Amino acid sequence: MKIKEARQAYTAQLDILRKRQKELFKEKEAHEAQAFGAAGNVSLGGDGSGGGVVFELSEEYRKRAQELQDKIDSVKEQIDEHVKLRDQVIEMEVGIANAEAAKQQGEAMQDYGEEMAKCLEIARRIANGDRVPAQDEKKLMDFNMEVYMAAKNMATMNMDKKHKDYDSLWGDEEEKGENPDPMEMAADTEISVEIPELNLEDGTE
Repeated sequence: MKIKEARQAYTAQLDILRKRQKELFKEKEAHEAQAFGAAGNVSLGGDGSGGGVVFELSEEYRKRAQELQDKIDSVKEQIDEHVKLRDQVIEMEVGIANAEAAKQQGEAMQDYGEEMAKCLEIARRIANGDRVPAQDEKKLMDFNMEVYMAAKNMATMNMDKKHKDYDSLWGDEEEKGENPDPMEMAADTEISVEIPELNLEDGTE
């Protein structure tokens, strides 16, 4: 399963659990309102003055109230579990993305260093009055126009020297493709995870 699929699965189940939690809270509130609204068995305070009211709740009410609370607690535990699992997957996704970004940055720095070394060599060859391929001149111009112009100016001072013909330092190398987006690459990474089954205690999964 890909990371993004696991993340989506946990989120989808969290939506179901939170919806069920909301339903249970409403059911509990309705149950309490029904019990107290009926005013069940009411007795006056012990001194007969009416200074206090005591509700005697039925065993049936208490049993149902406990059942609802148990279901609410069960759903809450599942929500906590799914949040923890989803956060672990997200943490893994961010870690992979950061590692890929660091790798790409390192490769880019290495490529830049190699490119700079080649361009400086091209500048040296041009300054000596040697002949380099047009594509190498263009590479140097794109890299640094000031260095290119300085090399060309020096070349005029070496016109009378013996010149060499050079092949391109880049040869027939192919252009490198663009690096993948680190977050997209991380999201598509395959991982081994289990998606817990939901237990809504009412036959719904």
